[in-house]
Amino acid sequence: MSLFKKRKKESVAIPFLISMIVTLFVVGVPVLNFYNYLINEKDGKNADAVQQAFVPTEKNSMTLLFTFDPDDASLRDSFMLVRTSALDKSFTFIPVSNDILCDDRKMSQIFKDGGIIELEKAIEKTFDISVDKYMSLNNASLALICDSLGGVNYPVPDGLKGLNEGTQFLDSNFVIKLISNPKFAEDARTVTTGSVFAEMLAGVSGSRVADIVDYTYNQLVNMTETDITSIDYQNQKEAIDYILRSGKFKSTFRVPSGENTKQGIVMDKSAIKTLKEDAGL
Repeated sequence: MSLFKKRKKESVAIPFLISMIVTLFVVGVPVLNFYNYLINEKDGKNADAVQQAFVPTEKNSMTLLFTFDPDDASLRDSFMLVRTSALDKSFTFIPVSNDILCDDRKMSQIFKDGGIIELEKAIEKTFDISVDKYMSLNNASLALICDSLGGVNYPVPDGLKGLNEGTQFLDSNFVIKLISNPKFAEDARTVTTGSVFAEMLAGVSGSRVADIVDYTYNQLVNMTETDITSIDYQNQKEAIDYILRSGKFKSTFRVPSGENTKQGIVMDKSAIKTLKEDAGL
Protein backbone atom coordinates (compact mmCIF):
# COMPACT_ATOMS: atom_id res chain seq x y z
CA MET A 1 0.00 0.00 0.00
CA SER A 2 2.81 2.42 0.87
CA LEU A 3 4.57 1.52 -2.36
CA PHE A 4 1.46 2.42 -4.32
CA LYS A 5 1.17 5.80 -2.60
CA LYS A 6 4.83 6.58 -3.32
CA ARG A 7 4.42 5.86 -7.03
CA LYS A 8 1.26 7.96 -7.11
CA LYS A 9 3.10 10.95 -5.65
CA GLU A 10 5.90 10.54 -8.21
CA SER A 11 3.39 10.40 -11.05
CA VAL A 12 1.85 13.68 -9.87
CA ALA A 13 5.22 15.43 -9.30
CA ILE A 14 6.66 14.78 -12.77
CA PRO A 15 3.78 16.42 -14.74
CA PHE A 16 3.81 19.28 -12.24
CA LEU A 17 7.56 19.84 -12.76
CA ILE A 18 7.15 19.73 -16.53
CA SER A 19 4.27 22.24 -16.39
CA MET A 20 6.39 24.59 -14.23
CA ILE A 21 9.29 24.46 -16.70
CA VAL A 22 6.96 25.14 -19.64
CA THR A 23 5.32 28.01 -17.75
CA LEU A 24 8.68 29.57 -16.90
CA PHE A 25 9.77 29.27 -20.53
CA VAL A 26 6.54 30.65 -21.97
CA VAL A 27 6.22 33.50 -19.48
CA GLY A 28 9.85 34.07 -18.48
CA VAL A 29 11.42 34.49 -21.93
CA PRO A 30 9.02 37.25 -23.06
CA VAL A 31 9.44 38.98 -19.70
CA LEU A 32 13.22 38.76 -20.01
CA ASN A 33 13.09 40.09 -23.56
CA PHE A 34 10.84 42.95 -22.49
CA TYR A 35 13.20 43.78 -19.63
CA ASN A 36 16.16 43.83 -22.01
CA TYR A 37 14.18 46.07 -24.38
CA LEU A 38 13.48 48.55 -21.57
CA ILE A 39 17.15 48.57 -20.54
CA ASN A 40 18.37 49.04 -24.11
CA GLU A 41 15.83 51.77 -24.78
CA LYS A 42 16.92 53.58 -21.63
CA ASP A 43 20.58 53.29 -22.64
CA GLY A 44 19.71 54.54 -26.11
CA LYS A 45 17.86 57.53 -24.73
CA ASN A 46 20.79 58.30 -22.44
CA ALA A 47 23.19 58.13 -25.40
CA ASP A 48 20.92 60.40 -27.42
CA ALA A 49 20.73 62.80 -24.51
CA VAL A 50 24.52 62.98 -24.35
CA GLN A 51 24.72 63.51 -28.12
CA GLN A 52 21.99 66.15 -28.07
CA ALA A 53 23.36 67.96 -25.04
CA PHE A 54 25.64 70.06 -27.27
CA VAL A 55 23.80 72.67 -29.32
CA PRO A 56 26.11 74.40 -31.82
CA THR A 57 26.00 78.18 -32.26
CA GLU A 58 27.94 80.74 -34.28
CA LYS A 59 30.27 81.10 -31.28
CA ASN A 60 31.58 77.63 -32.12
CA SER A 61 32.92 78.89 -35.47
CA MET A 62 36.64 79.74 -35.53
CA THR A 63 39.19 81.03 -37.99
CA LEU A 64 42.66 79.60 -37.34
CA LEU A 65 45.92 80.62 -39.01
CA PHE A 66 48.56 77.92 -39.48
CA THR A 67 52.05 78.60 -40.78
CA PHE A 68 54.63 75.99 -41.72
CA ASP A 69 58.27 77.06 -41.51
CA PRO A 70 60.41 74.11 -42.76
CA ASP A 71 63.53 73.17 -40.84
CA ASP A 72 65.44 73.56 -44.12
CA ALA A 73 65.54 77.32 -44.83
CA SER A 74 65.87 76.69 -48.59
CA LEU A 75 62.33 75.25 -48.74
CA ARG A 76 59.01 77.09 -49.07
CA ASP A 77 56.95 78.38 -46.17
CA SER A 78 53.22 77.60 -46.22
CA PHE A 79 50.33 79.64 -44.84
CA MET A 80 46.81 78.30 -44.30
CA LEU A 81 43.57 79.59 -42.84
CA VAL A 82 41.23 76.92 -41.47
CA ARG A 83 37.61 77.81 -40.83
CA THR A 84 35.67 75.47 -38.55
CA SER A 85 31.88 75.60 -38.22
CA ALA A 86 29.89 73.40 -35.85
CA LEU A 87 26.65 74.76 -37.34
CA ASP A 88 27.60 73.49 -40.80
CA LYS A 89 29.70 70.58 -39.49
CA SER A 90 32.51 71.73 -41.75
CA PHE A 91 36.20 72.45 -42.08
CA THR A 92 37.30 74.83 -44.85
CA PHE A 93 41.00 75.08 -45.75
CA ILE A 94 42.15 78.35 -47.34
CA PRO A 95 45.78 78.26 -48.52
CA VAL A 96 47.40 81.70 -48.69
CA SER A 97 50.00 82.14 -51.43
CA ASN A 98 53.43 83.46 -50.50
CA ASP A 99 53.03 85.94 -53.37
CA ILE A 100 49.83 87.68 -52.18
CA LEU A 101 50.51 91.35 -51.56
CA CYS A 102 49.60 93.35 -48.49
CA ASP A 103 50.24 96.94 -49.48
CA ASP A 104 53.55 96.53 -51.35
CA ARG A 105 54.97 93.47 -49.57
CA LYS A 106 54.48 89.77 -50.22
CA MET A 107 53.17 87.52 -47.44
CA SER A 108 56.44 85.54 -47.53
CA GLN A 109 58.45 88.68 -46.82
CA ILE A 110 56.08 89.82 -44.07
CA PHE A 111 56.43 86.43 -42.37
CA LYS A 112 60.20 86.48 -42.74
CA ASP A 113 60.48 89.96 -41.25
CA GLY A 114 57.85 89.84 -38.51
CA GLY A 115 56.87 86.21 -37.94
CA ILE A 116 53.36 84.93 -37.47
CA ILE A 117 52.15 87.98 -35.54
CA GLU A 118 52.80 90.36 -38.42
CA LEU A 119 51.53 87.81 -40.93
CA GLU A 120 48.26 87.54 -39.01
CA LYS A 121 47.81 91.32 -39.17
CA ALA A 122 48.56 91.34 -42.89
CA ILE A 123 46.07 88.56 -43.64
CA GLU A 124 43.36 90.25 -41.56
CA LYS A 125 43.93 93.51 -43.47
CA THR A 126 44.12 91.90 -46.91
CA PHE A 127 41.08 89.63 -46.51
CA ASP A 128 39.10 91.94 -44.22
CA ILE A 129 38.60 89.19 -41.64
CA SER A 130 39.41 88.45 -38.01
CA VAL A 131 41.76 85.59 -37.22
CA ASP A 132 40.83 84.02 -33.88
CA LYS A 133 43.98 82.02 -33.13
CA TYR A 134 47.26 81.05 -34.73
CA MET A 135 49.79 78.21 -34.64
CA SER A 136 53.25 78.12 -36.22
CA LEU A 137 54.44 74.64 -37.23
CA ASN A 138 57.86 73.12 -37.90
CA ASN A 139 58.63 69.72 -39.45
CA ALA A 140 57.97 67.74 -36.26
CA SER A 141 54.66 69.39 -35.40
CA LEU A 142 53.31 69.23 -38.97
CA ALA A 143 54.35 65.56 -39.13
CA LEU A 144 52.39 64.95 -35.92
CA ILE A 145 49.23 66.40 -37.49
CA CYS A 146 49.65 64.40 -40.71
CA ASP A 147 50.34 61.17 -38.80
CA SER A 148 47.30 61.76 -36.58
CA LEU A 149 45.15 62.08 -39.70
CA GLY A 150 46.82 59.07 -41.32
CA GLY A 151 48.29 60.49 -44.51
CA VAL A 152 46.60 60.80 -47.91
CA ASN A 153 46.46 59.31 -51.40
CA TYR A 154 47.34 62.11 -53.79
CA PRO A 155 48.39 62.61 -57.45
CA VAL A 156 51.92 64.03 -57.39
CA PRO A 157 52.86 66.08 -60.48
CA ASP A 158 56.02 65.48 -62.47
CA GLY A 159 59.29 67.29 -61.93
CA LEU A 160 59.29 67.73 -58.15
CA LYS A 161 62.52 67.13 -56.27
CA GLY A 162 62.51 63.95 -54.16
CA LEU A 163 59.06 62.80 -55.33
CA ASN A 164 57.84 60.35 -57.96
CA GLU A 165 55.07 61.29 -60.34
CA GLY A 166 51.62 59.70 -60.01
CA THR A 167 48.91 58.94 -57.49
CA GLN A 168 50.44 57.48 -54.36
CA PHE A 169 50.12 57.35 -50.59
CA LEU A 170 51.84 60.27 -48.89
CA ASP A 171 52.88 59.96 -45.27
CA SER A 172 53.95 63.01 -43.26
CA ASN A 173 57.47 63.09 -44.72
CA PHE A 174 56.21 63.13 -48.29
CA VAL A 175 53.48 65.69 -47.53
CA ILE A 176 56.22 68.01 -46.24
CA LYS A 177 58.35 67.36 -49.34
CA LEU A 178 55.37 68.15 -51.56
CA ILE A 179 54.10 71.40 -50.05
CA SER A 180 57.58 72.88 -49.46
CA ASN A 181 59.10 71.77 -52.77
CA PRO A 182 61.35 74.42 -54.37
CA LYS A 183 60.56 73.08 -57.87
CA PHE A 184 56.81 73.65 -57.44
CA ALA A 185 55.31 76.73 -59.14
CA GLU A 186 53.75 78.89 -56.41
CA ASP A 187 50.21 78.98 -57.83
CA ALA A 188 50.10 75.19 -58.20
CA ARG A 189 51.76 74.65 -54.82
CA THR A 190 49.14 76.84 -53.13
CA VAL A 191 46.27 74.85 -54.65
CA THR A 192 47.96 71.56 -53.74
CA THR A 193 48.50 72.62 -50.13
CA GLY A 194 44.80 73.31 -49.63
CA SER A 195 43.75 70.19 -51.51
CA VAL A 196 46.10 67.82 -49.65
CA PHE A 197 44.87 68.77 -46.19
CA ALA A 198 41.19 68.93 -47.17
CA GLU A 199 41.40 65.44 -48.67
CA MET A 200 43.45 64.12 -45.78
CA LEU A 201 40.79 65.18 -43.28
CA ALA A 202 37.91 64.09 -45.52
CA GLY A 203 39.30 60.56 -45.63
CA VAL A 204 39.57 59.95 -41.89
CA SER A 205 37.29 58.23 -39.42
CA GLY A 206 35.95 61.18 -37.45
CA SER A 207 35.50 59.14 -34.29
CA ARG A 208 39.10 57.87 -34.44
CA VAL A 209 40.46 61.39 -34.80
CA ALA A 210 38.15 62.67 -32.06
CA ASP A 211 39.56 60.00 -29.74
CA ILE A 212 43.12 61.33 -30.14
CA VAL A 213 42.40 65.07 -30.23
CA ASP A 214 43.49 65.52 -26.61
CA TYR A 215 46.77 63.69 -27.20
CA THR A 216 47.51 65.58 -30.42
CA TYR A 217 46.75 68.98 -28.88
CA ASN A 218 48.82 68.32 -25.75
CA GLN A 219 51.77 67.36 -27.93
CA LEU A 220 51.38 70.32 -30.27
CA VAL A 221 51.25 73.04 -27.62
CA ASN A 222 54.67 71.94 -26.40
CA MET A 223 56.14 71.97 -29.92
CA THR A 224 54.74 75.14 -31.48
CA GLU A 225 54.36 78.89 -31.19
CA THR A 226 50.65 79.48 -30.58
CA ASP A 227 48.21 81.73 -28.78
CA ILE A 228 45.73 78.87 -28.24
CA THR A 229 45.41 78.48 -24.47
CA SER A 230 44.08 75.51 -22.51
CA ILE A 231 40.90 77.53 -21.87
CA ASP A 232 40.49 78.18 -25.62
CA TYR A 233 40.93 74.48 -26.26
CA GLN A 234 38.40 73.42 -23.65
CA ASN A 235 35.88 75.97 -24.95
CA GLN A 236 36.11 74.59 -28.49
CA LYS A 237 36.81 70.93 -27.78
CA GLU A 238 33.13 69.99 -27.54
CA ALA A 239 32.38 71.68 -30.86
CA ILE A 240 35.24 69.87 -32.64
CA ASP A 241 34.16 66.57 -31.08
CA TYR A 242 30.60 67.24 -32.23
CA ILE A 243 31.74 67.89 -35.82
CA LEU A 244 34.03 64.87 -36.02
CA ARG A 245 31.63 62.38 -34.45
CA SER A 246 28.69 63.53 -36.58
CA GLY A 247 29.84 61.19 -39.35
CA LYS A 248 28.66 63.81 -41.87
CA PHE A 249 31.25 66.57 -41.65
CA LYS A 250 32.52 68.35 -44.75
CA SER A 251 36.19 69.03 -45.50
CA THR A 252 36.76 71.38 -48.45
CA PHE A 253 39.22 74.02 -49.64
CA ARG A 254 38.95 77.44 -51.26
CA VAL A 255 41.83 79.20 -53.03
CA PRO A 256 41.95 83.01 -52.94
CA SER A 257 42.19 84.48 -56.42
CA GLY A 258 43.71 87.73 -57.58
CA GLU A 259 45.65 89.43 -60.35
CA ASN A 260 49.24 88.36 -60.97
CA THR A 261 51.54 91.36 -61.33
CA LYS A 262 55.32 91.80 -61.41
CA GLN A 263 55.22 92.74 -57.72
CA GLY A 264 52.96 89.86 -56.66
CA ILE A 265 49.29 88.84 -56.44
CA VAL A 266 46.83 91.68 -55.92
CA MET A 267 43.65 90.37 -54.32
CA ASP A 268 40.37 91.16 -56.05
CA LYS A 269 37.68 92.66 -53.77
CA SER A 270 34.85 90.74 -55.41
CA ALA A 271 36.86 87.52 -55.12
CA ILE A 272 37.46 88.21 -51.44
CA LYS A 273 33.73 88.75 -50.91
CA THR A 274 32.93 85.43 -52.62
CA LEU A 275 35.61 83.66 -50.63
CA LYS A 276 34.23 84.97 -47.34
CA GLU A 277 30.70 83.92 -48.27
CA ASP A 278 31.77 80.44 -49.36
CA ALA A 279 33.95 79.82 -46.29
CA GLY A 280 31.67 81.50 -43.76
CA LEU A 281 34.36 84.02 -42.77
